[in-house]
Amino acid sequence: MLNKRLFRSVIFSVFFLGAVSLLAQDKFVLVTAPSNVNDVCGRHGLTPVAQVASTSSAGVYLVSTFSVDPSITTDLTVASFEPNRKLGVPELSGATTASLTQSTAGILDGLPGRSAVQYFGSAVPSNYVVQPATALLKMDGRTLANLSGAGIMVAVIDTGVDVNHPALKGVLVPGFNFIANNTSVSELNDLGGNQGASLTQSTAGILDGNNLYIMNSSTVAILSQSTAGILDGPPKAFGHGTMTAGLVHLIAPAAKIMPLKAFGGDGSSDLFNIIRAIYFAVDHGANVISMSFEIGQSSPALQNAINYALNKNVALVAASGNDGQQIMVYPAAYNKVIGVGSTTNKDAKSSFTNFATNAIYVAAPGEGVISTYPGGNYAAGWGTSFSAPLVAGEAALMLQAKPGMHPGDVANAVSHALAVQQMGHGRVDICQALIGLNLGSCPAGTAVSTSGSTPGGSTAP
Repeated sequence: MLNKRLFRSVIFSVFFLGAVSLLAQDKFVLVTAPSNVNDVCGRHGLTPVAQVASTSSAGVYLVSTFSVDPSITTDLTVASFEPNRKLGVPELSGATTASLTQSTAGILDGLPGRSAVQYFGSAVPSNYVVQPATALLKMDGRTLANLSGAGIMVAVIDTGVDVNHPALKGVLVPGFNFIANNTSVSELNDLGGNQGASLTQSTAGILDGNNLYIMNSSTVAILSQSTAGILDGPPKAFGHGTMTAGLVHLIAPAAKIMPLKAFGGDGSSDLFNIIRAIYFAVDHGANVISMSFEIGQSSPALQNAINYALNKNVALVAASGNDGQQIMVYPAAYNKVIGVGSTTNKDAKSSFTNFATNAIYVAAPGEGVISTYPGGNYAAGWGTSFSAPLVAGEAALMLQAKPGMHPGDVANAVSHALAVQQMGHGRVDICQALIGLNLGSCPAGTAVSTSGSTPGGSTAP
């Protein structure tokens, strides 16, 4: 239960500093004991809409009202009450959205010479496995010979996934769609008309894609000409979840991936569905949660969900946002959450990434990173959304290397990184992380930061 005095301070700030926007809301997130919910709703004129299904005893509810009862601010049976805020994936919602800031020519140049290679039981293009991001993170043969993420489950909270993608289908476990309230997590359902069916029926092989098709300001899909025609006018965030899942798989190829669809194809979601997804991930066995999203203000209910995951020994990784500013965003800024910024392939701070706050614990490559894309295709992405799952994959490797580690131990391991100015502990390096656990060695001559500390810095409301 939250500290009541601190809670009242938070609530009064919400009501008296933002009364106009609050009253304009009609749905709110209420946290109260299940035994109290009917009484609370009755006394304050609230209508229950939905409840977070969890083994937690917190009691998290979506409620609606057209007129907020001010006395709820002093109700000691209420742990928190806040608007059900909207949010989106960073690449579409950042004040300075990630863009194609480096030339796409490098991607095209890599296509003609690429070949099909076997990667943990699936045929994939060689430039998915061997790309700047994997070289920078030290994904060499020695690492994969000993560590692959086997026995670890990573939950990916995003727009869903292509459940039949050849590179991913062997590692996916059942997830949930919090938008439609069912178990269908396929991103292809977000396509209109027969687009989804046409895309999956394409006979193009993994090496047939020879065109770059700009999907939005942050994603370039590598497609054949005929496939590009199928995808004219897709939702703005289409493929986002398949890409983030593919980057977890790239770093931890034997880890199981639980796709949790909390975002629509347009990249939109709300606070309640995010919270539901976190509780679901924890209650269904996730060891790591990858969160490629951000909100600009702290949330008591979100903080409770984060604490629930941490108390269950789940490592949390979150994107630090693409506003290009020195600002705090959540959940990346919460204590013990590994917030991830973006670096270039030359180990400099990306122009779009947020920087130099407690929301940036480490950084990872986030420019032109090649990953899986719906329809058995591949794409390159720019943004902290694509940096975070690389670190989630690294966290899975650390947990396999040393089972039973607490989230703080995982964070300390990944903090052994290459120093990059304004990017927390720096750009992650798997070899250095293993050295931090006394489990590996790296080539000589690599300058690293070896300090370890607790990630995040904001105080829970």
